[in-house]
Amino acid sequence: MPAGLMPRLLRAFSPRSLRARLMGVVLASLALPLVGALYLADQQLDDHIGAARELALHLADDGVQRQHDLIGEARNLLGVLSLVPAIRNATPTDTDACVATLAPMPRQHRWTTGVWLTDADGNIICDTTGPGAGISLREREYFQRVLDTKSWVVSDFIIGKRSLKPLIIVASPIIENGRIVRVMGVAVDLTWLTDLVKVLKQPDARVMVLDHNGVIVARQPDPEGWLNRNVGQLPHVQQMLKERDGFLDSESADGRDRLWAFRHSDETDTIFAVGMPTSPIIAEARRDLWQSLGLLGIAALVSVTALWVLLRASVLRWVWELGSAATRIGDGGGGTVIEADRAPHEFRVVSHAFNNMSRRLKQREQELRSAMEEARAGSRAKEEFLATMSHEIRTPMNGVIGFAEMLLETPLTAEQRRYASQVRDAGRSLLTVINDVLDLSKLEAGRLDLVSVPFRLDDLADRCVAIVRLAAEQKGLELQTSISATARGFVMGDPDRLRQILLNLLSNAVKFTDRGSVRLTVKAIEDDGAKAGGKPGGGRICTFTVTDTGIGIAPERQRDLFQRFTQLERGRGGTGLGLAICRRLVELMGGEIGMESQPGNGSTFWFSLPLLPAGSAAVQRDGAPLAGSEPGSPGARILLAEDLAMNRDLAVTMLTKAGHHVDAVDDGAAAVAAVQEQTYDLVLMDVQMPVMDGLEATRRIRALPAPVGRIPILALSAGVLQVEVERCLQAGMNAHLAKPLEKTKLLAAIGRWVHVGHMDNESPEDGQDEPPRPQLIAHS
Repeated sequence: MPAGLMPRLLRAFSPRSLRARLMGVVLASLALPLVGALYLADQQLDDHIGAARELALHLADDGVQRQHDLIGEARNLLGVLSLVPAIRNATPTDTDACVATLAPMPRQHRWTTGVWLTDADGNIICDTTGPGAGISLREREYFQRVLDTKSWVVSDFIIGKRSLKPLIIVASPIIENGRIVRVMGVAVDLTWLTDLVKVLKQPDARVMVLDHNGVIVARQPDPEGWLNRNVGQLPHVQQMLKERDGFLDSESADGRDRLWAFRHSDETDTIFAVGMPTSPIIAEARRDLWQSLGLLGIAALVSVTALWVLLRASVLRWVWELGSAATRIGDGGGGTVIEADRAPHEFRVVSHAFNNMSRRLKQREQELRSAMEEARAGSRAKEEFLATMSHEIRTPMNGVIGFAEMLLETPLTAEQRRYASQVRDAGRSLLTVINDVLDLSKLEAGRLDLVSVPFRLDDLADRCVAIVRLAAEQKGLELQTSISATARGFVMGDPDRLRQILLNLLSNAVKFTDRGSVRLTVKAIEDDGAKAGGKPGGGRICTFTVTDTGIGIAPERQRDLFQRFTQLERGRGGTGLGLAICRRLVELMGGEIGMESQPGNGSTFWFSLPLLPAGSAAVQRDGAPLAGSEPGSPGARILLAEDLAMNRDLAVTMLTKAGHHVDAVDDGAAAVAAVQEQTYDLVLMDVQMPVMDGLEATRRIRALPAPVGRIPILALSAGVLQVEVERCLQAGMNAHLAKPLEKTKLLAAIGRWVHVGHMDNESPEDGQDEPPRPQLIAHS
């Protein structure tokens, strides 16, 4: 040994050495977790054994109850069969009807292997396999008990001669005038014990049935072939026969330790026993203990290693590298690896663990991305479901709202007009609910697309106020509008969604205001951020404020007001979705929304949006009227393709009263044939029809030579999603009309496209083989 080495070692590990003291502190600090791990492992073992005991006891109870239920079913079956004339009147020479009655029993009742009928002397007349073959049951113990008791009996367990399965026989007499004339029996097998084994999910689990002598009359599974073996000498079986009910922990005949739960069946004087192997439970507890000890060992190794490295002169270099790698992972650099080949052995252990953690983080990140994709797929599935439900509800609502409006155009009494108006308004309310649910679903799925078109901001605000003015005047409210000069003129944005937000806030203000006024204020200021960016013309921050003198909102309710399905007062109607949709739309357009309110002093709702001013070219395109946009004169010949009689009757009535001539067919194939036989100015085509749908019918019409192939075709559909509308336009339709149909929009669309069709036919040299340019109109 080199001189001086021993003194250095003694100094390094002496009680006064800092290194030894720190290592002692580290090791001592692991004592408490070690004791805790041992205690926890012991508790887990007790819990697992308790759970296994409860499961075995439950299954034993279930076995006894199942046998009781099957015996009851067997008695009911015998009672029903004993009333059948083919059974009561069967004789050894006339068994056809008896066999025909009994043969289907094993197929109809899976728990039985057969049913038989004997005379009073025990001679089998017939059974499920055919006529009796001279077999007598006279000497059977259960048969003698039937004769003695003149009542139903249950046999001991026997092994079926044909099925070789453990069975019990339920036998019952047929008595006439006080004497037994026939005896019927049904064999109940015990194959259902396999179901109990499946519940245990343990290959070494056992379910068995013992008679009062300790003979195994049923056992699942039975790899050793112990069926009919007397095991009454085994200690645990003796305890079962003695106690009849309970549980015990004992070594089984095959040498394996099992936890047994057993129950006595009074009907068959048998013991149902369920055995759970304890070795897997103990092995699992030991595995958990070793895992805990392993974790503690790893913690001790890391702690001691860290202490050892910190005492070395080069410790800081590796600590910095570890910190740098952790920082990269914190910044999103999953999969970061530390190259520690030149590091001390102890640090390489730490670095390998760190690298494994980094790889697991990377894997977890990928799993999270996959989960996100699955969530998006679920959201799309939900949206498709809502779209389908919307389609199925809109179709009958087309008739409800349409016929209510048609009814209101007829002479009615005041009471009748009130009822019809309520039907129409209820239908429109339901339609609003459907639209809100669809909008919210699109917003949550991130599939609601905004458009950017030029529109006059002040005109849009005035029109929104005009829509709610009638409701305000009916309540005696004053409706005010204030639009600043900077908010007037054309801007670029999505007018439909802005209108939706404004109408929701204005309608809520009118709804929750019983007296006083409702005021809409629109202001616009230059966006300082746009100026700083050097954008020509800059942008505008437009603020819309709706102020009312209504009931106000309590502070504790304001926090959840923009959440889904939040209603201030249920008695005032609504779905609780409007403000949630407004918030999502405003945020989607890059704006903000908020409110201020005090109970009894009214409320103020506001939102602000960044809107760019529209260029002159865009304004001219938006303001240019579409050729032939004014309604055409009555008298057009129209072909209507609609499979539902109610919707067909409604459309025909609307169009006929407007002065048009209408022919109606109920599928797409008939529509294709009709346009070739008659001349029409326009076709109204339903999308979903039997035989041939509207899309295929449109494609076939477009394939016909001019002028038939150029006839304007308008889609009538309850599908309102953008993809459904685009599918119609791609098939060759000129426009999409959403159900429920609005009479004014329907007639305006007909007039527009009839006029376009006439102009197109007068100038065939311009695109002779092409139909008029498709447009999206009257889509709500």
